[in-house]
Amino acid sequence: MRNSLRAFAVTALSVPALIGIAGVAEAQDKFKLGMAVGGNTCCEWMKAQGDVARALAEKNGWDYVELSNNNDPATALKNAQIFVQEGVDAVIQFNGQPSSNPAISAVLKQANIPVVTYDIADPGMYFVGIDNLGAGIAGGEQLGKLIKEKWNCEPDLVISAEGAAAGIVNEWRTGGMRTGLKNICPDIPEAKWVSFESQGDAAVGLPAARDLLAAHPDAKKMAVVGLNDGGVLALINAAEQLGRADEVVGWGQDGAFITGDNVNPHLAGSVFYFLEGYAVYAIRDVIGPIAAGNVPPLKADAGDPASKVQPCPVSAEQAKSVPDMPERVAQLLAAPAGTTEYELFCPNK
Repeated sequence: MRNSLRAFAVTALSVPALIGIAGVAEAQDKFKLGMAVGGNTCCEWMKAQGDVARALAEKNGWDYVELSNNNDPATALKNAQIFVQEGVDAVIQFNGQPSSNPAISAVLKQANIPVVTYDIADPGMYFVGIDNLGAGIAGGEQLGKLIKEKWNCEPDLVISAEGAAAGIVNEWRTGGMRTGLKNICPDIPEAKWVSFESQGDAAVGLPAARDLLAAHPDAKKMAVVGLNDGGVLALINAAEQLGRADEVVGWGQDGAFITGDNVNPHLAGSVFYFLEGYAVYAIRDVIGPIAAGNVPPLKADAGDPASKVQPCPVSAEQAKSVPDMPERVAQLLAAPAGTTEYELFCPNK
């Protein structure tokens, strides 16, 4: 659409005898969606976010361009420039390294290309994501109930796996989990609350998690909260490496590692976001209206999002009834348009 006049001139001069004018106009008017997936090799859901967006774009009859941010801020910015060159009409992105978001927003704004961001807010982007504070509190309360039952609310440590780069999202999720836990166990002394920087990645956070455990050699009953499942697993994996995991209990966020055959037994639960299905929300509430010519007002605040994803807290036992991600994607794409994975799979609706 963006380059319709230029495209019309080129096409009309080159192939007028092959297709009629109506056909040319139809091709030129085809909406084009750009999708920048996160590209962190830690997480299959990042690739699946692109798979779902592509399938929904095809169902809508749109052109689709997908690039990977490779979990690198410079690549994410370069991708924004490529989207401009490709003449896309709108962009969806997940950028796990959001330091480049202001520059990306400026590039796309100059080209008048609206952009949806998943879960990490930027003032120039439509925010589509989870109710982070609600998800954090819900997960913390579930873990608090376990701690109350197992340890009478007397853990040796409550450990937070932070992800500072996520900014307010980290404060809401990780801080929300602490709030939720305190709602159930309000008298845990402040000295028992400690944190390490996990960057939301089990492998990246591992050294810092080992350092934290080394600084608290007598701690045994350890409860772990954090930005996401990956960050919580960083502490659990470190404890296993050091032979100190017998009484570690974690509760994650995002549900990335709570299904399948290899769920860590110390991960007692998580909060499903059904990350792979975010395109349903983005297309239903932002991209679809834009394609129809009804541009919605920019809602960039994570507290007042363009589209809010409902959190779904589950224990590891409850998660066994939830299909694995490939099956969820298959059922989602077979469901009526606009159906969300929360509606299809959450056992605690």
